[in-house]
Amino acid sequence: MSDQAPSDQVPPDQAASDQALSARIPDDHSPLAPTPPPRFTYPVKRTDPLVPADAYAEALREEPVCPITLATGDPAWFVARHQDVRTALSDPRFSREALFRPGAARAQLVEPDPDSMISMDPPRHTQIRKLANRAFSPQRVRRMRPYVEEVAAQLLDAMEAGPPAGDLVEMYGRPLALRVICRILGVPFEDYDKFGAWCDRFFSLTKYPPEELRQADEDMRAYFARLVGHRREEPGDDLISALVRIHDEEGEPSEREIVSLGALLLFAGHDTTVTVLCAGTATLLNNPDQLALLRADPELYPEAVEELARLNVPGGGTAIRITTSDVKLGGTVIPEGSAVLASVGTASRDPEAYPDPDHCVIQREQRTQMAFGQGPHFCIGAGLARLELAIGLRALFERFPRLRLTVPAQQLRWKDFAVLGGLEDMPVAWD
Repeated sequence: MSDQAPSDQVPPDQAASDQALSARIPDDHSPLAPTPPPRFTYPVKRTDPLVPADAYAEALREEPVCPITLATGDPAWFVARHQDVRTALSDPRFSREALFRPGAARAQLVEPDPDSMISMDPPRHTQIRKLANRAFSPQRVRRMRPYVEEVAAQLLDAMEAGPPAGDLVEMYGRPLALRVICRILGVPFEDYDKFGAWCDRFFSLTKYPPEELRQADEDMRAYFARLVGHRREEPGDDLISALVRIHDEEGEPSEREIVSLGALLLFAGHDTTVTVLCAGTATLLNNPDQLALLRADPELYPEAVEELARLNVPGGGTAIRITTSDVKLGGTVIPEGSAVLASVGTASRDPEAYPDPDHCVIQREQRTQMAFGQGPHFCIGAGLARLELAIGLRALFERFPRLRLTVPAQQLRWKDFAVLGGLEDMPVAWD
């Protein structure tokens, strides 16, 4: 277990925030501590940027339900097996709303947003999601295809017109995903410079002090509150406009819920796509036999998306849940009131679910998909993400058949201490 952090080892970003963390925890903060010693402190830094930390695979083999310490210093349980993760994501005994109970553990330095859909349980979650589903219906996603193709072509044109090298994240992955989600929501893409700083803080575990996170949250909320007012005066064919109209006619959802939903979908709806698109590109470059299959039959790109999403799951499971009763998973009893981190990234490489799980096989017979989640919080934009990824990857490799990394894949930098992970940058070149 060479890269497994002992329980008293503090991750680099955590060490910088110890003082802020101690100020955050009130005197009566006393979440239930697991009896066994924690196996590691989550997250564990990757040794290979395209492969989750060895500590998670070792936990899957040796102790698939095990106590850990979160980056904030709070205790939690790590769940690794595919079947157990499915249970943790879908069983109502694993609650998101219980995060707001006194003394509940935290994965991040600040309290979650109680008005965010991701922080809700049914029935409140069901009501908000039903409204948001309108923007991501299969029919609406199909109508987005020409726009996604147009944006991809424009970005590739710009790449082709400039120097034959650069950062794929900033030249292609991020602007493609941002322009699409901005179109869905009705958010002006011209304000993208604000989104990057907010997103970096929104998904940080311990990189920034709490007061900086709170300021970013206030700025973001003020922006979306202004946008709500603008869409009330000048409505369009977008989600924010639709939600404002429903609020004005029916009183629900509240404006705070509209603001929270807009922010969640903007940030998570583009950052996840960037992660899979760029890391998936690196995975294909590292597996030329699989890339050759796509060149021979481009109709395989939708299948490739499923495999690339499995191997490059955005985030490892930091949307923790709290048990509302004692729960037995795989022979281990997790006590009531415990934080549970269901590791989707580890479950996606469980050999019981996926034969030869660490290899990229785009025509894999086992198609069970965990990357988009399970249960009530299944990714609302999964259909749109699949469309973007299939179009984006195909357009990229068809335009630049000699695309290559300009550094060894092992030198790529993974954002270990961000909720959704992702590559810091991706230096590439093409002929």
